[in-house]
Amino acid sequence: MKKKISSLVIAASLTAPVLAEGFYAGADLGRANVKTPSIQGEVVNDEVNLKKNSTAMGVFAGYQFHPNIAVEVGYRDFGSVKGSEPVELNVFDIAKISGTNVNALPADLKSNATLNATLKANALHASILGIVPVSDNFSLYGRLGLARIAAKLNGGVDATFASDIAKLSKTVSVSGTMDKTTKIKPMIGLGGRFAVSKEFGVRAEYTHFGKIEDVKLSTLMVGADYRF
Repeated sequence: MKKKISSLVIAASLTAPVLAEGFYAGADLGRANVKTPSIQGEVVNDEVNLKKNSTAMGVFAGYQFHPNIAVEVGYRDFGSVKGSEPVELNVFDIAKISGTNVNALPADLKSNATLNATLKANALHASILGIVPVSDNFSLYGRLGLARIAAKLNGGVDATFASDIAKLSKTVSVSGTMDKTTKIKPMIGLGGRFAVSKEFGVRAEYTHFGKIEDVKLSTLMVGADYRF
């Protein structure tokens, strides 16, 4: 009986590092997927699409107070996504962009223009993790939490005007902040962690964030953590 008890104690001590409770911190890097409806230009009446991927990065810290439960806080930068579309300008658009009276525009004036938009976002988040050990070194986990998401949309128009009559060749850029918002939204995630050693581990996770305005955000990240 004593031998059996001793064997159980030894086995528990060998698996303990994987399920070790305590503080940890780490960083991750991956891809952010950003989806928005077409962005309506403010200077010209046209649209630009912003359904793209960007490079995301983040840092996090947490405390695992139970083999199956941890709490975690972090910061995530979703990077920026850019979109552009060629647009046709009417005389009123040209007058607005160039700062010229409509009646003063040369009759042969030609223009080329591009509508641009850039979306940047980041989040501060706090969540609880439910952890399910699969083996001595590998575990799966689910995440449920809240994220304070800040998003900023910049847009503008780059236009070139030319006229033989007026001997004119000019490039004009008009840009500014189209929208800026900060909201608290839910976040959910699913990931896995592999314990390389007692202190060091690597993990991968897919996270979906609640929609902010009409913007949908999700990330696929790979990271590493260190347990103190």
